[in-house]
Amino acid sequence: MREIVQKYLSKDISRRGFLNNMTSVGVTASAAELVLSSLNNAAYAQTPPSAGASTASSTGAVKQFTGTGGACFAEQLMACGVKYVFGNSASEDAQFYEALVDRPQLKYILTTHEGPGAAMASGYIKASQEPAIVMQAGSVGLMNAMGQIYNAFKEQTPLVVYSYRTEKSRMSGRDNFEEIPNQDQVVQPLTKYSWMARGASMIPETVRHAFKTAWTPPHGPAYLNWNSDYTDERTRTEIIQQSHFDTRMRVRPNPTEVERAAKMLLDAKMPILIVGDEIYKAKAVAKAVRLSELLGMPVTQMRQMWVNFPEAHPLWVGNAPSGTLASITWPKNYDVVINIGNKMQHNGVNPIVARGVKFIDMRIDYNNMGKVMSTDVPLVADVGLGLDDLLAALEPLVNERIKLIAAERAAEVRKYTERSRAIRAGVINNPEWNNSPMIADRVTWEVAQFADPDAIIVHEAGSVAMHSFGFNPVGGRELFFYYGGHLGSGVGTAAGVKLARPNQQVICLVGDGSFLFGPHALWNMARLELPVITIVYNNHAYGGPHSRTIANAPSGRMVETGQYVGSYLGNPDMNMASIATGFGVRAEVVQNPMQFKAALARAKASSVEGRPYLIDVQVARRGIGWNDTPWIPPIKGSAMRTKKV
Repeated sequence: MREIVQKYLSKDISRRGFLNNMTSVGVTASAAELVLSSLNNAAYAQTPPSAGASTASSTGAVKQFTGTGGACFAEQLMACGVKYVFGNSASEDAQFYEALVDRPQLKYILTTHEGPGAAMASGYIKASQEPAIVMQAGSVGLMNAMGQIYNAFKEQTPLVVYSYRTEKSRMSGRDNFEEIPNQDQVVQPLTKYSWMARGASMIPETVRHAFKTAWTPPHGPAYLNWNSDYTDERTRTEIIQQSHFDTRMRVRPNPTEVERAAKMLLDAKMPILIVGDEIYKAKAVAKAVRLSELLGMPVTQMRQMWVNFPEAHPLWVGNAPSGTLASITWPKNYDVVINIGNKMQHNGVNPIVARGVKFIDMRIDYNNMGKVMSTDVPLVADVGLGLDDLLAALEPLVNERIKLIAAERAAEVRKYTERSRAIRAGVINNPEWNNSPMIADRVTWEVAQFADPDAIIVHEAGSVAMHSFGFNPVGGRELFFYYGGHLGSGVGTAAGVKLARPNQQVICLVGDGSFLFGPHALWNMARLELPVITIVYNNHAYGGPHSRTIANAPSGRMVETGQYVGSYLGNPDMNMASIATGFGVRAEVVQNPMQFKAALARAKASSVEGRPYLIDVQVARRGIGWNDTPWIPPIKGSAMRTKKV
């Protein structure tokens, strides 16, 4: 038996060989497992796995590394360019934590809940365009993060998520503690890549594949996992630098299709441009502006995560409220539509673009091209390169006649946008403008006046209109809207954005209902000194769902009886400032505009000191069914008691 032990410790035999040899001399399988476990523990104690032994190749891009699976994991993350690990894990990842002690360049951010932790990672990735990873505990932690993985999937955020499998590699399928079958398949519908490493030596390549897939356009989340004992197991494997496994391809459009698109736009009587998030990601906003100005095209946007065109620009005609061009106020006579970088998400029976209208579609998200509507000219491309090629094709063809047509068209668009801007400015004439509690428009207007010129606004207030207030002047602010629809992302996203952009003001606008889904990242703001200003629109209700419910049943029983189900969050009213204070964040409650202005000033002073601040703004409930005493189900525990307990 001693010889078998020595062979294993000297790497002359594998784990499997050790177990086979032990059973061949009469040791039971369970006893052999116990001996193996003690040998591994002793080996780790003698040789700190975090130290690891590595030998670099002649190229410097590949190195041989010896250490635990956890140390291999840490080494490959650093090689992938990861700076931050967002985690809420457990003891099964102990060897990874051991590795971090000697790798200060890989910073671990402890999050108190998996969902807001994943949102924080997503915010960091969106704002920095740098890789990060989320670590979750086994199956149960993964379930908590699923909502934000879904958001990343819908938003095409390259979020990489890891969780261990609670069972040991030879114990799978025995319904162990927290075990679920086929764990990688649970998230498969919401990821571009989902895989389980089949051994400790496979951990680095699994990590590399996940990051490469997540960051290859169109971006999206990736998931990796392995049995918990692989993190503890010592192995020898290769670590490869990101620059040598991730080529980050950029695709140019087909030149023939570019020429067809250019001719179609030049022949159009009223072309219209739809912009989308791929423009922001490609840093191509200026190119989109140039294209619209070249042809005098009106510009709109469907559902989006970022602002992809300056909202103060005279060619900007506003967002399409229902996600179809039919819902924009003007123009109605468009004959050619060019979409650049928008997902064209179809939510209803009506077509996004009217039937018979010519449609040019430019985006890297080729999977969804032509799925719900006819596409006349498909331009599969990185939109930055695509805009370069389209402009290069158009500009030599823009003669004096075309310039005159474009100028006349732009003047027509400008007449509309000036009228529209004047109407929006009239919001201050609302007779409820100075009311207490405040109307939501007043809150948003005050934020627009208060925010720094280069502020980043993180928006998760579902029933709050943003586009009426000029948040994004030319060369100014950035907006990070919520897109996926899973609530609880706003506070975490804002914390991650501030981590990525420490020198810019970050303001989080969030509804009270959304806030209650994920306030946990406030603790991270306080702990990490991330001075985000969080503003909660607190109308003590799910205002957006309430409005949509009534719209879907305008003459139904709820309207008839005044019993509006599933909307009211009062009785008792929740104090969001008290919640924030409990997380270590300065906070206050305000009722009226004067109090709010003073609170914003205190928030800014706190931010300068490096301290986050939350303002719980009492907002009036407005619309059908919001009377002074909203209905709640007549359920009273006291009435159901038969004895005092």
